[in-house]
Amino acid sequence: MIFDGEKEQRAVAEAFDYVIVGSGAAGATVARTLADSGASIAVVEEGPAVDTIEFDDHIFPTMQRIFRGGGLGALNARGHAFIPIFQGSCLGGTTVVNSAIIWRIPDDVWESWRSEYGLGQALPLPELHKNWDQIERDLYVEPTPPAVWGENNRLLDVAKTNLSVSAFPTRRNVRDCRGSARCSTGCPFGAKQSMLVSYLPYAVKRGATIFTSARVDRILMEGNQAKAVTGFFHTSTVKKDVAPFTLYARKAVIVAASAIQTPLLLARSGVRSPHLGSHFQGHPGCSLIGVFDQPVNLWSGATQGYESDEHRLDRRFKVEPLALPPELVFGAMPGVGQHWVENMAQAAHLAVWSAPIRAEAEGVVREGRFGTDVRYDLTRRDMLFLRQGLKFVADLFFAAGAREIIPNVHGLPERLKHPEDGRLLENGPDNPAAYSFALTHLFGTARMSVRSQDGVVGTDFCVHGARNFYVVDSSVFPTNLGVNPQHAIMGIAMLAARQIMAKNG
Repeated sequence: MIFDGEKEQRAVAEAFDYVIVGSGAAGATVARTLADSGASIAVVEEGPAVDTIEFDDHIFPTMQRIFRGGGLGALNARGHAFIPIFQGSCLGGTTVVNSAIIWRIPDDVWESWRSEYGLGQALPLPELHKNWDQIERDLYVEPTPPAVWGENNRLLDVAKTNLSVSAFPTRRNVRDCRGSARCSTGCPFGAKQSMLVSYLPYAVKRGATIFTSARVDRILMEGNQAKAVTGFFHTSTVKKDVAPFTLYARKAVIVAASAIQTPLLLARSGVRSPHLGSHFQGHPGCSLIGVFDQPVNLWSGATQGYESDEHRLDRRFKVEPLALPPELVFGAMPGVGQHWVENMAQAAHLAVWSAPIRAEAEGVVREGRFGTDVRYDLTRRDMLFLRQGLKFVADLFFAAGAREIIPNVHGLPERLKHPEDGRLLENGPDNPAAYSFALTHLFGTARMSVRSQDGVVGTDFCVHGARNFYVVDSSVFPTNLGVNPQHAIMGIAMLAARQIMAKNG
């Protein structure tokens, strides 16, 4: 059952075996796993209930409804540069608006978690691989076929061949993808196997209750034991509170609210740790625009269907094409006035490729005077790797036949016309404010640790010093991944859910 608080507008006080806060990759996976036990489950989602039919051609109203803050820079990481943070805020969470990219945790990343943080036994790799095997079967994961690449992705395949670098079709959780380039605003065909169309319906069919437009304000504690979650149903547009709710948990409260919302909720609920809200990490990235003689039609093809990991290890970045609907192409186009119009006249001939980096920077997430306050500054090495990443993207573009490149970097020429111009990117500004960043894939603000003095959550996923109070999202990750995290989050959440289920009978 789905209880839409925005429509019902009435108070609720009910009890369940498990109350899960968050319906994204982590929360939905926990719900799907616990549903097989026959336990009574509540999933609480701050965002609105949505349906595939709502993902129509009206892009900006859709974004306003399914992104946190409308997805238009309402939430920023502040430091030497303002970096927009993009998160889904709707039933299914960010899985509704991501590009369906599937990566298992790389062995080198897991090894650092084992050797540096002592989490090898808590996060056993063989068990995680079993979980990923199951998830990949459930969500139809496979490499993106050439039939839905579109020209934006195909050109990276050309560059791969011409430069002899490591690149390959992206593995995605989709079924019958039509290459509509609409992953980022909700798949209009239900092809992307987001939690909205996969694990959440699975849990509902087995008796789970989902509460939407339901903002959790705090976890109610009795001594050191989590007893309930409480908050308000609200309207999704103006965020007006309409009715209170309290959901009691007979066995456990499980928080899966993201690396930004989770530490804020824990702090409001009385959790105290110097690590809470600290160690915030992510994958900031910038894009270049390649201009080709032949049409590319950026709005046709898989949103992200091809990628290069040539420098994932030595320079900490990947390269990913990014297809966009026409409205978002218009909004992202550099220039003003007549210059913008001239750039837009070339829209059909443009390709967009990005270089997200596995940044070393660690920031802080706090409740600020005017809302969520995220402080985050890239390190000098991060900026070095970013510039090297953009130079590599330029090399790929020219190898694929680009006529010129629009860098959109303050202090550089508006157009790069020759392959040797890539050095301008590598030697470009070291000030983050000169670049147009976006920050995705968020980690680390309630990290797992063997000892309570080293983190927030124990190796059993329970908050240190608490009982029946678990955290299962990417906030427990000790570092970022350097690859897309949905699969890692789901595999770890499934592991946590099985342990919680075993502990609570």
